[in-house]
Amino acid sequence: MAINNYTSQSLTGNPSRREPKKTGRKYGSVGLTYPIDMGIDATTEMDNHVIFDIYFDESTSFTSLQGTSAEPKAWKGHSSILGNKVSQAFNNAGDLVTENSPQAVRDIANNEVLQPALESAGKFVSGAFAGAQNLKRLNAQIALSVPNTFVATSTANYTEAKMGAVAGMLARMGSGNMAGQDIANLGGQAARLAMETFAALPDAFGMNLQNIMEVSTRRVSNPHIEQRFESVSFREFSFVYEFAARSKAEQEAIENIIKTFRFHMHPELIPSGLFFDYPSLFDISVMFKENENRFIHKISTCYLTSFTTNYTSTGVFATNRDGQPTEIQCTMNFREIEPLHKHRIEEGY
Repeated sequence: MAINNYTSQSLTGNPSRREPKKTGRKYGSVGLTYPIDMGIDATTEMDNHVIFDIYFDESTSFTSLQGTSAEPKAWKGHSSILGNKVSQAFNNAGDLVTENSPQAVRDIANNEVLQPALESAGKFVSGAFAGAQNLKRLNAQIALSVPNTFVATSTANYTEAKMGAVAGMLARMGSGNMAGQDIANLGGQAARLAMETFAALPDAFGMNLQNIMEVSTRRVSNPHIEQRFESVSFREFSFVYEFAARSKAEQEAIENIIKTFRFHMHPELIPSGLFFDYPSLFDISVMFKENENRFIHKISTCYLTSFTTNYTSTGVFATNRDGQPTEIQCTMNFREIEPLHKHRIEEGY
């Protein structure tokens, strides 16, 4: 009789539970991990897991958020230019004028009349860009298992670019690739191209000259279509999790995880009510044991674009005695904030 990894047969014939080997590793934060064991004492079965780091603006009015100053992945490496804050540039503008300008300009800037005006302008600019502050990384990490379906797709966007028949003819003449055409035949083709191109072939007296020439000669001009590179699409990642609490602690962890994701995917309304602050950023790391899995492409900094909570994933709505759903399916879609390029690919993304 075969036995699984978690039970063994005792001498009395009754199965006794055999605990998986403990590694002593701790993933994520207690209360923000699922399964809950991952945040207490990770087993070898949890070597593969996903860590979600969350970055929020330090100017937030939610004082309960605790974090340390840090920069997300997209602000490092060959994308570090994203870390240059607009507000910092404006805040430093006055110092640049004073330090790098001629003495006459500095005297004007330090004038007793102009100085208050410059300070007021600086405060106005700082207020206008008050939302662009430094980020803090949330002290609590979210740790989940790697989903059963995990796909990364890179997409390059191309559009058709019609070079035109005349441009194609000139290119062929320049390359000498005219397939042995004699001068007379080539001259006739060039004359037709000139008629089609420069006359623009308007409908004259109810006649479409281009249609007439195409039908009578049974030949259409080659538009010389090329592929023109346009852009690289932002990568998107989908994570689907089935949460089923096995204990009160795990029930609370699931509730905290769902609330944390939904809280940080939404913007913050500033006190004046005139603006929204951007939602939080997410760094997603696919881990193997204590390090990022080097065989999996890295994921750059993302926004959480959608979060779907399905309380009837089994087809039936069922709850525990306290009203907690017995099973919750969550689908999260993330989108990177930067398009990838060769330098980022070289860095492992």
